[in-house]
Amino acid sequence: MVNGLRISLRRYVLWSLLSLAAVVIVLFSIQSSDSFFDGMDGMLRNTMIRAAQSTDLGNSNHVQILDLHVYANYEDLPEEVKQRFLKESFTPYSLLKDINKPDWFSRPISAHFAVLVPLDDGSKRYVTQIFLAPPSEGKKHFRINHMIYSAIIGVVALVSFSVALLFLMRSVSRPIESLQRWAASLDEKELDKPIPTFRYKELNVLAEMIHGSLQNVRTTLNREREFVNHASHELRTPIAVIRSSAALLHRVIDKENTKANNALARVDHASKTMADLTETLLWLGRNEEVALPEEKLNLKTMVEVLSDDLMYLLSGKNVYVQLQLCECELMLPKTASEIVIGNVIRNAYQHTHQGKVTISLKGTTLTVLNEEVREDEGTSLSEPNNHELDGGFGIGLKLIDKLCTKLKWGYTHERVSDQGARDDQGNVHCVTKGCRVVLTLR
Repeated sequence: MVNGLRISLRRYVLWSLLSLAAVVIVLFSIQSSDSFFDGMDGMLRNTMIRAAQSTDLGNSNHVQILDLHVYANYEDLPEEVKQRFLKESFTPYSLLKDINKPDWFSRPISAHFAVLVPLDDGSKRYVTQIFLAPPSEGKKHFRINHMIYSAIIGVVALVSFSVALLFLMRSVSRPIESLQRWAASLDEKELDKPIPTFRYKELNVLAEMIHGSLQNVRTTLNREREFVNHASHELRTPIAVIRSSAALLHRVIDKENTKANNALARVDHASKTMADLTETLLWLGRNEEVALPEEKLNLKTMVEVLSDDLMYLLSGKNVYVQLQLCECELMLPKTASEIVIGNVIRNAYQHTHQGKVTISLKGTTLTVLNEEVREDEGTSLSEPNNHELDGGFGIGLKLIDKLCTKLKWGYTHERVSDQGARDDQGNVHCVTKGCRVVLTLR
């Protein structure tokens, strides 16, 4: 079904069957009424034909048999009959009728019938019958018209069908709603309880499938959580060994050995990054809804310290860092705040090779903007391609997104792109692009 026109299955089945029942009942009511009047017309036509065939007019042109009048010629018919039925409208054995009714639901005031009957000797007989409404006695008698009677029967049938359908839908929908409530209430504790029994076998099979699928998902999640926790815990030991060994080497290696010191600095920085990432994964892997302990933090000082600690990522790069920090103190979980803000700054430094990184703190909003500037001689004025737009913060944004979700912080990021002035040939000399991350700390 088209989006926006979705309805519940119960209402869809209910209205579909009610519509089908209404159409069927109306059609059968019309057919019943037509059959009734066709039967009456057939009986009257056969009676009039037998009267014409069995009546001898003799020397007279008109004979009356009960309410039937038999005429030898069309000209002998009463004027009121000739006014209603023209001579050309008569066909052999065909019943002509004219019923005078004020409306569909009222009794007829008068009814005129006529039949042309050819005889074996070649002569013709015109048989007519006229019905008039009985004189009124001044009292209204309750009479049910056949059309009204058919309509009442149809309405009663439709109401009966609707009531039966409602009971049927109720008996079907209640077990389905019970299955829905049970499926919605499933959690890790409920998964260990036995599956309830529903009224219908198909629902029991569906409940077993849902229960089995959720158990498989729980098993997979537990396995992944255990793997992340175990791997992160196991990584702590080699990282600690690397960092302690690097600290020892700092004392052993001669300060004049520039290459060795640079290599050792890179090892030290990489091990620190690995330690921070391990702590981040461990914290994310904890499935605890208990609020983290908070303390009063000076965000300006924290951002300055984190920025200084991560300056090694800009070593050898032509990057200018601008800090625009206002004083701000908040009650926040310290370790979690350092992890999130540190990841944001680290990604900005790591993915900027030439350009500018602006870190601003206004109130409780921290904005980090990295602008990568490239000298592109001969580049025409056009939109940057998708490959170029893949730069920026990379996979770290997904990690930051999960961290902010767990902390319930506001988090947005967007791409930024700007092209420099063009020359006479329409070529762009420099292109600025990057990413802006906005954190709203709470």
